[in-house]
Amino acid sequence: MYYAIVLVSALILIFIMIEINYYNKFQLLRIKVSEAFNNIDILFEKKLNLLERCITIIKDNNKKYKDETLLGNLGKIKNKKLDRFELNRELMLALREYHSILDLDKKLSEIEALKNINEDLVDIDNDLNAAKKYYNDNIVLHNNLVKCFPSNIVAKLFHYEKREFFKEEKIETLEILKEK
Repeated sequence: MYYAIVLVSALILIFIMIEINYYNKFQLLRIKVSEAFNNIDILFEKKLNLLERCITIIKDNNKKYKDETLLGNLGKIKNKKLDRFELNRELMLALREYHSILDLDKKLSEIEALKNINEDLVDIDNDLNAAKKYYNDNIVLHNNLVKCFPSNIVAKLFHYEKREFFKEEKIETLEILKEK
């Protein structure tokens, strides 16, 4: 009887240690995801500021755009509380509109300030892609822990659920689907 109690106690202790290990893994992934979101937020803010500067430069250098609302998505971004995934999509749409304006007016694309901004936007997009990849890599690990035994026990105890990925959407496809 004594050996049975010791054996059961040892098994319970081992199980608790395993679950503590998975809890710590969840905590580490939460920290990494938070870090990725912080970096993404900073990059979104920089991208938004650069696009706003572009509007000013375009309006100052082309009278045709003086009274027009350029990059209307930026107004949505400023006036709404968007989650990061919606913000990502709206910034992609604004960037696409900005590039179409430059394609229509070649004189604008020759302005040195806009060339510099374009280089900065490319750098920010590269950094954003890296931050999104880091986020997605950690979300894969998190989602695996949520679904697999025995870590799913910790997930259920602490209400950890599967999380969403950053997906690279093809804007053209989305616009075609909206039109139908």
